Amino acid sequence: MKAPVIALCSALVLPCTPAAAADKAAAAIGIVALSERTCRNEPFLAGMRELGYVEGRDFRIECRHAAGRYDRVAEAARDLVATRPAVILALGQAFTTAVTRATREIPIVMVSSSDPVVAGFAASYARPGGNATGYTYYGDQLTAKRLELLKAIVPNLRHVAVLDNPEPSATLRAIYLRDTREAARTLRLKIRIYAARNEPEIDQAFHAMARDGMQAVYTLPYVTFADTAQLIADRARFHNLASVHFVRRFPAFGGLMSYGPDYDMLHRRTANYVDKILKGAKPGELPIDKPERLEFVINRSTADELGLTIPENLLLRADKVIE
Repeated sequence: MKAPVIALCSALVLPCTPAAAADKAAAAIGIVALSERTCRNEPFLAGMRELGYVEGRDFRIECRHAAGRYDRVAEAARDLVATRPAVILALGQAFTTAVTRATREIPIVMVSSSDPVVAGFAASYARPGGNATGYTYYGDQLTAKRLELLKAIVPNLRHVAVLDNPEPSATLRAIYLRDTREAARTLRLKIRIYAARNEPEIDQAFHAMARDGMQAVYTLPYVTFADTAQLIADRARFHNLASVHFVRRFPAFGGLMSYGPDYDMLHRRTANYVDKILKGAKPGELPIDKPERLEFVINRSTADELGLTIPENLLLRADKVIE
């Protein structure tokens, strides 16, 4: 019996939790993910436990992943939709796009990094109207604020590298680059785009940044760069680059700064939407929400290593200072 399981697990798109392993009465919650590792979203599962749900008894996870390839996310979404789960989690822009294109019937709970109305996921924030609801953390002010933080801490900052991934979504990339260029013009910064889709390309990008005389690096908020936050922090320090990232664990890894939403909190709170939908609520009638607050974290030790002095006003604004 083991050979067929091994064969299935070597396939491009595969279930992370066999249906036979769960109680048949348990509601199927679908997840479309980039890789098998991200099929298990622990913050979401913690949120379900907080609401009294027991995995295997009350719900089961039905996941399809794209084996780390963004060009296969649409295939994973279609394969997941074919299993007819009770509700689908789409935790990211590329996944939300793929799932909303694959079904207009199955309820979807999303965490979107763009404006969900402009993207076509919903008719409005207050009343989405379709089959998708959830959270969005979009805001062009995020880009401006991150670049402002770099300018505040790096004396005479002029040249900023932008770490970009051209693969996940052309539409989202266009929005990110537009916002970055507009913010850079306002702040009188010169930016240069460095594309990287994986760890070897991230290495190559940082070598190019050092060669080109960049003073700092701003990482665009893609899932790929969340997963490689440790590598980005290491390379930024090695090449003596000030850095700002979007996930709060980045400074803990040795990066200089992070500014953005608490993604774990967002994912945990998606359980509230799933709970309401499983109890009969219609996603089109559940308002789309935004994070209550954004967090600023800075690593004073890394600043010292880079020869940077953190202004007192930044220290006072920080939600956390890592010594």
